[in-house]
Amino acid sequence: MQGLKQALNNLHELDRQLVPRALAQAVNRVTRRVITRCTREVAKETSVPQKLVRQRVRLRPATPGHADPTARLVVNRGDLPAISLGTARLQLSRRKTVAGRHGSVLKIGRFTFRNAFIQQLANSRWHVLQRTGRSRYPVQVVKIPLSGPLTESYQKQSRQLLETDMQAELAAALRQQLRLYLRRRV
Repeated sequence: MQGLKQALNNLHELDRQLVPRALAQAVNRVTRRVITRCTREVAKETSVPQKLVRQRVRLRPATPGHADPTARLVVNRGDLPAISLGTARLQLSRRKTVAGRHGSVLKIGRFTFRNAFIQQLANSRWHVLQRTGRSRYPVQVVKIPLSGPLTESYQKQSRQLLETDMQAELAAALRQQLRLYLRRRV
């Protein structure tokens, strides 16, 4: 019992910010790992470059000042316009269309769009437009859907990493904070 009392006294003498700092540090490390894994997973699934997927995520890190430090991920889950995929090149297609004419193929990165062209819209932005079969609105902006893959990936990875990595990260952060505290004291 004497060792337990001494340990409790030592813990009470420690800096009050030691545990909240360690908890915030562990939460932020796990959150950054979630971002990395989800970015890689979504980029592989949708064939969009990782850099473009990573730009859609903002991290508001956890701070030790709150009772329950939580990190916040803000993810832009909107569709990605095809113009942001890279430089475009137009190729003439040798295949004949239904009307008997040769069509054009627009290639941007790994993606190929038939009957597509680049044009500046009324809002002064450049976009890739594609002809559709609808009579009233014959063209539409070409976009890569990212909402589903992003949502699914972030929900799955955040649950999984909280279960698997949080304990180890918290233990490592506590050791680090204790080491820093003892170094200052000596």
